Amino acid sequence: MFAGAAVVPDIDRLVPVSDLRYERELQSDKISRSIGSGTLHDKTSTINGDDAAAPSGSIGGLSAKAVILLTGIFWLYVTVSDILYAEGMRIDVAQFTSSMVFATWKSRLLQHAFMFPLLAGCYWASCRMGWTPLLKRLPAQLALALAFAALPFWMMQATNVLYWGSEAWPPGSPTRGDLAIWFASTVAAIPTYGFGLALVSGAALFRRIHGLQLRNAELKSDWAGARLTALRTQLSPHTLFNLLHNIQAQIAWDPEVARSSVVSLAELLRRLLRAGELDFSLLSDEMHFVKLYFGLQLTRFADRMTVHLPDAAALPAVWVPSLILQPLVENAVVHGLDNHSGPVRIDLEVDLTADELRLRVVNSTGRADGSDSPGQGIGLRNVRERLTVQFGTRASLRSGPEGQDWVSEIRLPVLREWQPPPSRTIAPI
Repeated sequence: MFAGAAVVPDIDRLVPVSDLRYERELQSDKISRSIGSGTLHDKTSTINGDDAAAPSGSIGGLSAKAVILLTGIFWLYVTVSDILYAEGMRIDVAQFTSSMVFATWKSRLLQHAFMFPLLAGCYWASCRMGWTPLLKRLPAQLALALAFAALPFWMMQATNVLYWGSEAWPPGSPTRGDLAIWFASTVAAIPTYGFGLALVSGAALFRRIHGLQLRNAELKSDWAGARLTALRTQLSPHTLFNLLHNIQAQIAWDPEVARSSVVSLAELLRRLLRAGELDFSLLSDEMHFVKLYFGLQLTRFADRMTVHLPDAAALPAVWVPSLILQPLVENAVVHGLDNHSGPVRIDLEVDLTADELRLRVVNSTGRADGSDSPGQGIGLRNVRERLTVQFGTRASLRSGPEGQDWVSEIRLPVLREWQPPPSRTIAPI
């Protein structure tokens, strides 16, 4: 992170002391930082397109292999059921006549085998064509269905020629009975085609919906990352202007202090920029940032402001959202000094329990009732929004008057770097 600071681990390695489930939630909620030029715009425009959420090389959300596989499963069921029904009828009719009324199972198997690639082609074309706009696509879809439904009778005739050879050739002109059977088989094949198309279209729709959900989750992650990045790097321009103005005033009467202030301000801004790239940082690093900020403020308000910070050596080795304390201490300085000329005391307290970390920033207001302090400004809204994005309801910010003081208190889960449990040696029996 910074010179002399510990290397920041993956978010996945931060786990709460009291609830190991949060480790999985942190892993699933890892925030993407891919907010480069055009990233969000490109993803949004992709979703608005006709092929949103469709993988590369897919048709309507399904790959060609998936269409063939689903069609094969459906057509295998149709083939088996058709052969079983026809064989049952053939055995029953054979009790009354020796004439072949129903084709053999081998002929039907060949018929369905020859029709399978045609059916897969129709389903592939249907998925590629789509259904929108409905008035334009519906006639084409019905034409595909009728074209396939008209094939079974003629495919059986071709199968008989292949199976029986010269005995079935030439087939002759179709009779009125043949035409009636062809019409009946066409009508019967339409629902069969429709059931299969519903299966393939349903699978394609499921894939598209699932893809859109993934894209939506990705966009939410990018949006959350953009929000957090913007919130982390919000340093009040008014405060920065005051610091620079103070340094300018020191150049004439105390150039050594001004030089030291410039170095501290550069270090503060460097840490601000680097912390803007991180989701979490060590509490000790946050305290060092706060110490730099107070050091700059004390060069201007040394006669009015007193700051008490916890001992750095006694700070627990826990992780907190990066720059989470910066808005609170800035709020304490600005509003603590506002509307009076008396002294201001600022205390920063850290309280660690088994499953909760509490960070308190207390500043005196110089008034008998601290309720007049404007403590619900942009800085505190910033902190609340960040806690909501990163922790949901597991973290909170309370801000309000307590006597003559104004107290801002953050409560959040305890996050430590995950360490593997020590291996246990089993003594031999």
